[in-house]
Amino acid sequence: MVALASQGILESGDTSAKHGENIVAYRSGLLLRDLCDRSTPPLTAYLIAPSLWLFGTTSLAARLPCAILGWALMAFVVGLLRKTKTTLSDCLIWYLAIGSNVSLFLFLRQSRYFAPCIFLVTCIILCYLFWNGSRTKYLIWTILLFAVLFATNYMACLALFLAVAYDFWFGKRKSTAFPLRNVWPWMGVALLICLLISLVWNPYQTGFGAYTQKNTFGERLILFLWNWRDTSDCQFWIPGILLVGLVLGWMKKDPWLQRGWVAMVIFTAGITAVSPQLIAGALVADVRYLAPLIPLGIALSVRTILLLFGSRPLLASFLAAVLFGTNLVSGAFLGGRPFRSPPGEFLEELITPPPEPYSVTAQWVAKHVPPKSTVWVLPEYACYPLMFHAPNAIYAWQLRPEQKQEEQFKNLPDIHFQGLVPPDFIVVFGPSVQQIRQLIGQWSMQGLRYEEVTRLMTFWKDLYRPELFWRTFKPIENFDPNTEAIYIFKKLP
Repeated sequence: MVALASQGILESGDTSAKHGENIVAYRSGLLLRDLCDRSTPPLTAYLIAPSLWLFGTTSLAARLPCAILGWALMAFVVGLLRKTKTTLSDCLIWYLAIGSNVSLFLFLRQSRYFAPCIFLVTCIILCYLFWNGSRTKYLIWTILLFAVLFATNYMACLALFLAVAYDFWFGKRKSTAFPLRNVWPWMGVALLICLLISLVWNPYQTGFGAYTQKNTFGERLILFLWNWRDTSDCQFWIPGILLVGLVLGWMKKDPWLQRGWVAMVIFTAGITAVSPQLIAGALVADVRYLAPLIPLGIALSVRTILLLFGSRPLLASFLAAVLFGTNLVSGAFLGGRPFRSPPGEFLEELITPPPEPYSVTAQWVAKHVPPKSTVWVLPEYACYPLMFHAPNAIYAWQLRPEQKQEEQFKNLPDIHFQGLVPPDFIVVFGPSVQQIRQLIGQWSMQGLRYEEVTRLMTFWKDLYRPELFWRTFKPIENFDPNTEAIYIFKKLP
């Protein structure tokens, strides 16, 4: 969807939801105002647009700018370790911790806000830490980067601001005065940037804004606990090491462990307070909102190991390889899941990529669906990968029929409204086919007939998400061909 917004930028200069005769109306246009995405902060879409213009409509082109930020982050870490004259043995611990964190690499290569957000949060924290009374330039960079982060992700910007403000007020201000006279113009510039962005891209001026108000205080408390449980399950960090670090930080009064832990708690609480996720019907937290915390979790883990075993580098390296490279002391293993090595599984996936549902379906649509033919896709979210990779079709029925009265939708063709015009094709991923078969049976009694023209024998679910509990690194082979494949129906004359 971000890549589609980038295409809209190339066509109109704005995050337009119109792409020829197609529209991107996720959840019945929840993000839209005036047929533009006015809910999602725009920076990532504008970042990706030049790559699509240069290299074309491919997954690689969409992901490349974010991956470049990931590479820049790695180079930045290496340079920082060299600048601080970190010993080779300590560097090895850092490299093992970073290189074994599969979640970090999976989030950095997505064409979404994750990589810019992780990069900016890390840069802001480091600029803030380097700032002292004689280094005002780092404070200016901190202020300006906050404005850039606001343009990337509102929730992360708010949560990080709360964490940094707390750290300054209860700690750093005792040794470093805030030079308001020197930095107020830069604060004004940053606030002006944030104001201009919020005047255009404001989720509270779309249907999406109401989501943040639906959970009760008790439900948000549950979500707060889920966030800790599920980030550990996805190995954003190694919970066993972090818990040891929490105790160690207070026993040894280590300021880095103490401040890092407090920042992590405040950031998590801030995200929980404004998260749009609804508890009702959910089993796990939307941990992607907490992806910017992964570098901090790595830093706290490395700090803990070095404090405990820094004088014995061989033992420290061995423990780092085992603890970071497996789920031995993570919540996943302690919860009864089998022993596994995510870095090993990820490497195996890179060598032999498993099949996934959207590529094979997009190829079929591009080859067999005539241009301008209409396609209804279920589940609804599955139409957007097809729209990106097979734009020859018109993707139907994204809006409810009563929405035709809304100002922004009133001039759209009837095919975009459910039930007004029958689509030429129906593409169904997985178990939804059971309801569709019943619906087709009802339609046939009214003279509207569909037949199944093909069945793509690929497991239907997109199990390659960056969240580890939703990801499989190996092909799904033993699935029910009647309910867990991909089904394509065509309207008969």
